[in-house]
Amino acid sequence: MNRVLVLVAVLLAACGDSGEPMKGDVVVTYGGSSPKMDVGTAVQDEETPGKMLVQFGTDEVDCDSYLDVFLDFNLPEGTFVYFSVDKMAGTYASASVSAMKNTSRSTSINSTTGMVTITAVEPRVTGTVTFTTTDEEVGVISATGSFDVKRCF
Repeated sequence: MNRVLVLVAVLLAACGDSGEPMKGDVVVTYGGSSPKMDVGTAVQDEETPGKMLVQFGTDEVDCDSYLDVFLDFNLPEGTFVYFSVDKMAGTYASASVSAMKNTSRSTSINSTTGMVTITAVEPRVTGTVTFTTTDEEVGVISATGSFDVKRCF
């Protein structure tokens, strides 16, 4: 009986989103859909040591994720938002913010400047993001609201 319960527990744990759970009320609109941002992290920006890459999405964002690596053939499928800012609290009025949608057949990335405010970097990275852009095929892409993600640096 104990083996059956353990197996059921393992199977249930495997269901749902993979990645580090995020908190906050950020709302992402990608054309006609509003995918729920469930997972997110802040990792060391690999190209700029004094910065962090804040990233969140619908699935598979953890401390080993680097969504800004464009030639990575192992990107997770789903909808994501990411940006790189200094590893300190502050307001970044012209931060480069990117939205990415990745499927088994294609990857689409739209970037523009947006407003990012970092309110804390310890023990978790918290703040707000606001940005809007328009894709010729998809339509309006936006993100607005607060986020609270695991710090991985």
